[in-house]
Amino acid sequence: MSKYSEVRSTYFDEEEELQYVDAWLTADDNEEGCVIAKINLANKSVEYLDPDAQYDDYAQEVIGEVLENGYVLTK
Repeated sequence: MSKYSEVRSTYFDEEEELQYVDAWLTADDNEEGCVIAKINLANKSVEYLDPDAQYDDYAQEVIGEVLENGYVLTK
């Protein structure tokens, strides 16, 4: 079971050259998402901004697919 209602990776910061992974805790359209991880696609490193994302199955699924495919994903 995931703590996140939705996880997406649709933003690439060209200045930092990092892919952002955003998450939402609820399905409420008024809720702002937060960045839970940043992925460096060049060296495949992940910086976790929410430590729970390291162990969350849903977050790891999205992060893993981004690392594998090297492109933006929405799940």
